[in-house]
Amino acid sequence: MKTIILIASFFIVLTSNAQQAYEKGMGKAFELWGNQKNDDAANLFERIGRAEKDNWLPFYYAAQIHIIKTFNTKDAEEIESRLKKAQNYLNEAKTFSKDNAEILILEAMLNTAYVVYDGTKYGMTHSPKVEELYQRAKKIEPENPRATLYHAEWQMGAAKFWGKDPKAFCPEIEKAILYFEKESNTTPFYPDWGKDQIKRIQQNCE
Repeated sequence: MKTIILIASFFIVLTSNAQQAYEKGMGKAFELWGNQKNDDAANLFERIGRAEKDNWLPFYYAAQIHIIKTFNTKDAEEIESRLKKAQNYLNEAKTFSKDNAEILILEAMLNTAYVVYDGTKYGMTHSPKVEELYQRAKKIEPENPRATLYHAEWQMGAAKFWGKDPKAFCPEIEKAILYFEKESNTTPFYPDWGKDQIKRIQQNCE
């Protein structure tokens, strides 16, 4: 009986130490990201993901860093490289979490980045993917605030492109605000971003 208790205690200590190392590493990666050390942060998220072996979140954030960076970059080679890396990270994340709305939302943003970067080259092929990914995410989590908000932004952009009124999608932003207020998740480092972008997107409603 003593042996069983000792073994159980050993595994509890191991699990606790591993969790502490994970949380410390993730905290450091977010700190690097906050200090604009984007590549260092992405690389650390990747290393954490490799060490964890069954956690989608580190790969998710590594992908997000590369996607966001492309919106402030004009160098075509860098954009292509970052988006390919981001897709690889999302593919890794999917192996650990299938039918995950948050991953689908980020993949929609990745495809949006391709369209923003070169609409002539990627508009016809990637625009349908963006719409499909947001629809899938909303089917999995109908009240996901990021899916609702960024899908509305995408639809507003499409409306402007086709000469239609983007204000038709303003009620979706109101829904997103409500969903953000209701949002709650106890998983450490679970995505909760996007709320700070509401005012920017609402400018389409003025």
